[in-house]
Amino acid sequence: MTTRSGPRTAREAERAKRAARILDAAGDLLVAWGYTKITIEDVARRAGVGKGTVYLHFPTKEALFSVVLVRTQLEVGNHLLERFREDPRAILPSSIAREIHLAQERWPILKALLTSDTSTLGSMITAVNETRGDLIEGRARVMLAYTELLRGHGLLRDERTAEQQNYVFVSSVLGALATPPLLELQSYPLPDSATRADILAETVHRALESPASPEALLAARDEVLPLFDALLATARDVLAEYLPATR
Repeated sequence: MTTRSGPRTAREAERAKRAARILDAAGDLLVAWGYTKITIEDVARRAGVGKGTVYLHFPTKEALFSVVLVRTQLEVGNHLLERFREDPRAILPSSIAREIHLAQERWPILKALLTSDTSTLGSMITAVNETRGDLIEGRARVMLAYTELLRGHGLLRDERTAEQQNYVFVSSVLGALATPPLLELQSYPLPDSATRADILAETVHRALESPASPEALLAARDEVLPLFDALLATARDVLAEYLPATR
């Protein structure tokens, strides 16, 4: 006899699989076309489902792409945590900046998200904020706590405040991602991606970091890991609302 939970579990699994297919389709189109050119009909066609099915999972285009954003951030965040565990120096802002820059090659969606116009990314962030504002606020708190933690271990310079150092880090990373297409339009020569990542890491290092002892790095990593783990747990909660299988 089939238990009551059996069909329900099967239905949930199928629903999660369908939602993942829709997210994959949306991500592929984001990379290929850019956000403004995509319609829900395009996503439905790419995913092999009806338009109404897309709306069944995601009530608006902004909601759909906000989940694309969260899923990509979760994947990149998990990658960073792996790097932290492998090498204590990976917790430094210069190393994180380099990893994020190189992540464009592994996650083209990341590049499409971060180099699109600000209104596009803003719409998606707003959509996340409307449903799970704790994720947006939590990320800001974690970044500030991360910066203050590194300062407490003597790994960052102290000429500027933690808030200002956050600004330097984020603006440097986003600027490095957004600048190449603009320079190409003006026929400026560009270094290859790996060289650009190295230049970004060196820039962040010179702007923010102090000499790091192995002991300080190990001690700081022990505090950084749970900090980022907690942030990713919140992102998993957001994703699980649309993909129950991720719980």
